[in-house]
Amino acid sequence: MSLADMVKNIALSNDMDYVGIAPVERFKNAPEGRKPTDLLKGAKSVISIGTKISRGAVEANNTAYGGLRHGIYIYMMHGYDFLNNVLNLASHRIARFLEKEGFVTMSVPASPPMDWFELKGAFSNRHAAVAAGLGEFGWLTLLVTPDAGPRVRVATIITKAELDPNPMYSGKKLCDREKCNVCTKICPTSAISENQGVQLKIGEKAFEYAKLRKHRCIYGILGFTGKALGRKNIEIPSDPSPDDMLKTLGEESPWQKLERIVPAFCGRCIIKCPIGT
Repeated sequence: MSLADMVKNIALSNDMDYVGIAPVERFKNAPEGRKPTDLLKGAKSVISIGTKISRGAVEANNTAYGGLRHGIYIYMMHGYDFLNNVLNLASHRIARFLEKEGFVTMSVPASPPMDWFELKGAFSNRHAAVAAGLGEFGWLTLLVTPDAGPRVRVATIITKAELDPNPMYSGKKLCDREKCNVCTKICPTSAISENQGVQLKIGEKAFEYAKLRKHRCIYGILGFTGKALGRKNIEIPSDPSPDDMLKTLGEESPWQKLERIVPAFCGRCIIKCPIGT
């Protein structure tokens, strides 16, 4: 059994639904500071692992937005927070295995922690997932897979081990914004552009996804608006800045601060995307 196969077995035995491997060369077009070799000098491979959001957690989100607000607590835990813990544990076990084999290996958190000013993590897990062949980008800016659409949480492991890579996804196009714009319509903060896109290349393959107004998105994720189950409906600036977000944190309902263990009040684009349903 190859080292790559052993890594995949560890991932699958730790409750992962997806695992893929990309060579670091596929990230040559990434911005400076965001390449795997920027984080780990001498890195050879990037491993992406993923787990599906359960159908029950999806239904909890729909129930909450259908009027039973407290259903969102189920989604916050089992559609986000707990899955991050599961991903981080699987990443840790893969990293320990590879380090015992003699290869320096770095686990990237599923999320959080993150830079709240720039709204960036240590490394882009979604870009790594696409590079490793788990799926493609949907217009909503996230990974979409053939069988679960964007209802997947992912994490990344960067290693100095040279592992046999997976091919990038080459199946039927999954997201066609000319025929579907559910994500732009469902977004409670109008954060997803309907026609402005971001173009990029991973390896030699070109992709495009929506230009996302990140701080408007965060107003939904943190529940600052009634449309995203906020206890207090705070007006969203047309183009909010990090300072606007700080101001809003001071204005939100203190009861909502107590109930928000993780930033996952929204997720509507993820839940309502028709891919994989």
